[in-house]
This record gives sequence, C-alpha cells and structure tokens, in this order.
Amino acid sequence: MYVARGKNIFTRAQELLYVLQRSTHKLFQTMGYRIGKTIGKGTYSKVCIAINGQGQKLACKIINRRYAGEDFIQKFLPRELRIVSLIKHPNIVTVYKILEANQVIYMFMDYCKNGDLLEHIRLQGPFSEDKAKSIFRQIVSAVQYLHDLDISHRDLKCENILLVSNDCVKLGDFGFARFCKDKFGENVMSDTFCGSAAYAAPEILQGVFYDPKMYDIWALGCILYVMLTASMPFDDTNIKRMVIDQISRSIYAVTILWTDYSNDLKKLINSLLDPDISRRATITQVANCAWLEESSFTKIKRLLSISDSSLF
Repeated sequence: MYVARGKNIFTRAQELLYVLQRSTHKLFQTMGYRIGKTIGKGTYSKVCIAINGQGQKLACKIINRRYAGEDFIQKFLPRELRIVSLIKHPNIVTVYKILEANQVIYMFMDYCKNGDLLEHIRLQGPFSEDKAKSIFRQIVSAVQYLHDLDISHRDLKCENILLVSNDCVKLGDFGFARFCKDKFGENVMSDTFCGSAAYAAPEILQGVFYDPKMYDIWALGCILYVMLTASMPFDDTNIKRMVIDQISRSIYAVTILWTDYSNDLKKLINSLLDPDISRRATITQVANCAWLEESSFTKIKRLLSISDSSLF
C-alpha cells in the first residue's frame, strides 16, 4: 500500500511538471519561440533546438532551478547570466534572450549546427598545422576578449568549442565563468575546481588557490595539442602521475620529437603548458606570438569569412 501511494505521488508530480512545461512552451509560442528536440544534456540543464519568429534556428539552454544544487543557484548561475548578457564577440556564442517561467530559465542562443571541436576531431582526425592555426587564432581572439574584460571562462575544452562551419568556431558554455576582479578592482584568486581534469593545470589539481586566467591559458595549450594530435597531452586516469608529468615538463620531451611541426608552434605549446605560472604565457603574449602572425591579406580574408558566417 505504501509503495503504491509513493508511486501515485510520484506520478502526480510528473504530471504536474508536464503540465507546467506544456503551458510554458505555449507561452513561448505566443512570444514567437518554438522549442523542439533535445540535443544535449548537462548536470542541471539541457539544450534544445528552438525556432524564433523569423524562422531562425537557435539553441535553447534550459536550466531547472528545482534540481540544481544550492551552490550552483547562489553562485554559478548568477555569474553565468550576468556574463553572457555582457559579452559580444564573433567567436563567442551570442545569447539573444533569457526568459524564466516556473523556476526554469531559458537561454536562447546561437545554434552551431556542425557540433563541437572534439567530435569533429574524433570523426575527421587531427588538423594540419595551418588548419589548427586558423581555428586556434579564433579561440585565442575570444579568450583575449574575455580576459580584457577581466572574465575567465574556467572550462575551456574542445567540447565547448562549437563549429559554425569547418572554418569558423565559437566559444560556448559559461557555466563556470567568473570575474577576475572584485568591486575594488583587486585581482581575485580562485579555489573552486572547475571544468575537466584532463584540461586542468597542475596548480588546480594540487588544490591551491589559482589565477583563473592562467587556468584558461593552460587549457588553451591542451586544446591546441588535441587539434594537432587527436589525443590529450596528459593521461588523467591517474591524477597523481599526471601532476608529476605536468610539473616535470614532460611535454617538452614530446615536442622535441615533433619533426613535422614548426619551431614557433612548439615554442607556443611549451609556453602554454608551463607549470610555472610566472613563465606561462599571458593571453596577450599568445595573441602576439610568432606562430599566429599573419599577413595583411590573410587577415582581411579571415575577417570577411567571419562576417559571412555570422549571417547564418
């Protein structure tokens, strides 16, 4: 009898949630939005296809406050909502509208139809040096824009680099992003473990306070390495061993064997994955490094390409 009653309560709760969702979706239809199939799921959220009043296909991130942890609701979510409302860059996913109904937040944003960078590499294999340079330049541009605003992403990884086309990418998912200065303009260190262990810098894995911008730089090194090799620079199945490899600069020995890559590229990889944050490159140094230099003709061609892709 008790079990049956429990099932009955659970069923009623499900029915109530279904009715709320249906009424919310009808409300959005009157506002010109239609929500379709689910294309991704996270811990506290899911992403669905959405169509706006002009027939444009968007992605809709749906966050349910009822199921999210207290820390997420009080700290991470308010940061994300504030940050995505502030930023606008051709290589960052644009959030067009944020709505809330029945304790559920709906974020309507760019839909990047070609999926994420990791899936692309899994299917197509590693990039050539020239192709990696073209994609990495766009990622660096996005991160430099954020760092200039004193914002750190803190979850840079191939899964969060989304492909608009084969030649154009956008950075997404700002769930762990934070401001790097307090209200007095002082730099703020982080102590929260964010993101994926495979992309984590040694100072994070050691559990010490860390500079969030320097965490982004390390993660950029991991992303670049993945693009070139279709593998991670460090094995995260054994974290203690991983930290030892990171601190001992084992990556230096790896890049020495890269006979098919330019010296400028190898220098950049080593400066991104330097365990000493005083020696690790800043985003300005990365943006101005020799490997990413381009001719005026190439720069104009790239800017035109970005402008064209933003029309779709």
